[in-house]
Amino acid sequence: MTDYDVVLPRLLAERASTIGDRVFLQEIGGPERTFGEVNATAQRWSGALATLGAKGGDFIASFLPNGITGLELFFGINGLGAVEVPVHTEYRGRMLAHVLNTVGAGVAVVSERFLDRFEEIAGELQGLHTIIVPDHVGPLPALPFTMISGRELLAASTPAAPVDARPRDICTVLFTSGTTGPSKGVMISYAQLRASTEGGWPLAHMDADDCNYLVLPGFHISGKVALDAMLIAGGRVAIRERFKTEEFWSDVRATGATCACVMGAMAGFLMATDPQPDDADTTLDKILLLPLPPYVNEFADRFGLRIHTIYNQTEISCPIASDGFTVGHYTSCGRVRDGYECRVVDEDDYPVAVGEVGELVIRADRPWTMMSGYVGLPKKTVEAWRNQWMHTGDAFRVDAEGNYYFVDRFKDVIRRRGENISSVEVEEAVCDHPEIRECAAIPVPSEWTEEEVKVVVVRATGSTLTGQELVDFLLPRVPRFMVPRYVEFVGELPKTPTQKIRKAELRALGITDDTWDREASRASTRPAASA
Repeated sequence: MTDYDVVLPRLLAERASTIGDRVFLQEIGGPERTFGEVNATAQRWSGALATLGAKGGDFIASFLPNGITGLELFFGINGLGAVEVPVHTEYRGRMLAHVLNTVGAGVAVVSERFLDRFEEIAGELQGLHTIIVPDHVGPLPALPFTMISGRELLAASTPAAPVDARPRDICTVLFTSGTTGPSKGVMISYAQLRASTEGGWPLAHMDADDCNYLVLPGFHISGKVALDAMLIAGGRVAIRERFKTEEFWSDVRATGATCACVMGAMAGFLMATDPQPDDADTTLDKILLLPLPPYVNEFADRFGLRIHTIYNQTEISCPIASDGFTVGHYTSCGRVRDGYECRVVDEDDYPVAVGEVGELVIRADRPWTMMSGYVGLPKKTVEAWRNQWMHTGDAFRVDAEGNYYFVDRFKDVIRRRGENISSVEVEEAVCDHPEIRECAAIPVPSEWTEEEVKVVVVRATGSTLTGQELVDFLLPRVPRFMVPRYVEFVGELPKTPTQKIRKAELRALGITDDTWDREASRASTRPAASA
């Protein structure tokens, strides 16, 4: 692994000099950009940010929809030697302020459609002083920040060539769910991003003829590795802002996409559509699918796909993977790939016997290929890396042949449709309601694989709050993926002698006769279809 191979702005500049006229990025139904054009715009972003006083090592936030602008900005921030902090576009209120204050971002690049989020929390932001709006139409709103037109800024900027950077340098900070508190910012180096790409996409099977259909955003590691894979291969990235079942196959056919990352729930939505005689008659043939659903073989056969799967977290770099585009049994994540060591250990970090369940811990042979720490949380970083092994917090077992099997999460995290959700953050949002006394958020199985969010709630004395009223309260306050599907009201929560909530008991109960289902309620209120 060399500096040249790893540092993205440098590799982009090389691609621009050799295949500059080839299309690199295209938005579905929108513009497209060549390698040369992306590189030129990225260098303009570097120069523009420098004129505002930004410099190497600074954290620069972005709050943009999935698209070309955000990707060009990513390269431009890195070209300056600064660190990109892409913020989940459904964050608002307390969660948005937490991210911005944690990294101390002074500059944020924000789409016009999200400016109201910043107005709501202007008084809570400790360091933000400048907002760049790349897509505004007309006068900029008067917010208590220095407001700058992105178009005008780029037009007046002088391009700046990428600064020298090393594999160890941080290129992005991605926020991942907390387990006993707010979300943590994971510092990801160029070396870690490359290692994640090598695990996520078998690069030996990819070339310049590939087109990666990208519906996963840049604030997820999956979105980053799809971009990096095509940069390495010299291929294309076809971008839709978000996954839409009804658009998936028409997008594939329109763009000639050959590969895509598909979360388990997305596969479920695609399988639920009515079979068509031309289901397998597309260019798409390589899929990164995680987690694997029980019907993975039927999914592959129906749509004519080859499947790759991995085990990963934002903090690590795909240490366990299937063999190329060949998967074994759907319950296995694969085997440890070259360059990594994995153990399944007990609570004292001693290895358990083959077949027994314990916590998965990991370390890498190559330096800087796993997280460089949590921003502003040295104690959490040391805790995660205790005994010089990265502790995943996930329960695993391994068989005699070296196949690894995910069993459960030791962490108090809910996994819904590709999103990691902190139960603590759900509980805080629910308890902001004046009629809520206590709340516990737990995962329950989803028919779409992964999990749904259930909250078990104790109302204040005399309250008649309903599940629908609670959801209506949460909708403008939290990301939609965090809004509970299930609500159950109880007189009290089960607790230990030290007053900790016994979530294991609540999880064991699952969905009861007293559980309100938002999806069922919504279905019951839809007008009947006309004859």
